[in-house]
Amino acid sequence: MNSSKLQKRIVSDLQCVLKTSAGRRVLWRILQATQVRQHGFVPGDELATAFHCGQRSIGLFLLDEIEQANAGAYQQMRSEHQAEVTALQKQLQQETEHE
Repeated sequence: MNSSKLQKRIVSDLQCVLKTSAGRRVLWRILQATQVRQHGFVPGDELATAFHCGQRSIGLFLLDEIEQANAGAYQQMRSEHQAEVTALQKQLQQETEHE
């Protein structure tokens, strides 16, 4: 398989994952675990800094792959996550009010 076909298959595979809400939730959790939107510097701890920068590097790679497959997918995942958090907060508030 040549590199062009391989790249198309990679993008197609990721597009299939991004079409499902379960796939987007999994990718969102991975991106959050890699702390992709935070810096990795830990003052006074070079090993922790290196560890966090390594995690973040994987997150940036995944984010780039996601954006190549579907430019709006990150924002969609973010919105879906926020909606889920808001719904859970409302549910907890209602349960607390009924106690």
